[in-house]
Amino acid sequence: MGRSVWFKALGVFFALFLLTPSVSAHEQETLNVILVSDEIRPGNVTDTAFVEGNGIVFRMRDSTENASMQIRIDLNQDGVFGGDGDSMSVWLTRSCTLDENGTLEDESCAVSHALVFGNASAGTYAYQVERVVNNSTTDVWNHSVIVHQDIHEEPGQPSIGDCFGAGCDDAVSDDEQVKQSLITTENTLYAVMVFAALGIFMLAISIRNDRANRDGPESIELTQESE
Repeated sequence: MGRSVWFKALGVFFALFLLTPSVSAHEQETLNVILVSDEIRPGNVTDTAFVEGNGIVFRMRDSTENASMQIRIDLNQDGVFGGDGDSMSVWLTRSCTLDENGTLEDESCAVSHALVFGNASAGTYAYQVERVVNNSTTDVWNHSVIVHQDIHEEPGQPSIGDCFGAGCDDAVSDDEQVKQSLITTENTLYAVMVFAALGIFMLAISIRNDRANRDGPESIELTQESE
């Protein structure tokens, strides 16, 4: 009786697990932009993997003596750098001097400038890097960062612009079919492994309880016979 109840419960949990859609949350990623003496690496950020919620860090790596750089990002997209609502760094240097306690001797000194784009920040943002050596401007670079929308699509659900139903092309690339098949197989195997382990554990407990119930009366009967 008890064992049958456990198996029914496991079956219900297994069905619910398979019917529940999986949702993958986006984890924040950070893109490093390296500033050297003759260029910005990378300059224009166009990768579709750079989405809302991601961050960007500009790192000063120009070892030229008395060189410094400033980053200006046009966040309000008005075409003006350094205006209200924009992001502007201090003058970055290759290194900063620390005292014996590991504290900056000059609190305004910085070697990098970081910015995190919000969850509703999709768009193209122009940015500018000015390089100064011995208090004279030597270079000004203008680039842009494209922040793409962070779209989470559930498997099997049509996206905006997708065609489905009569009259649509059902052709799917071989690579896409293989990818979808691997994902489905991996999820199924994971579910089977989890519930198989849970089933074995519950079955072991049920068998142990059954043995305990049987062993109790038998031990009493043997004691009475010995008397």
